[in-house]
Amino acid sequence: MVQNLIVALIVACAALYVVWRYMPQRWRSKLGRVHAGLAQAPGCGGGSDGACSSCGSCGSSSATPPGEVAEKPVAMPVSRR
Repeated sequence: MVQNLIVALIVACAALYVVWRYMPQRWRSKLGRVHAGLAQAPGCGGGSDGACSSCGSCGSSSATPPGEVAEKPVAMPVSRR
């Protein structure tokens, strides 16, 4: 019985997180009137300007765009016999 309650609590928390994650910004800003922490979007880009650099975990602006592969030189070891 207790295990069912714990699982139900975990599932409810997961469902609330999914709802919060995909909630429009204007709804989150209305919740910000209740508590300032509720207005922030979860994850990277939660700043008021929408910039990804606000969290510090994203790559720099000089990073390769998504879908493109960064070119890296390949160094081959030279064996001398």
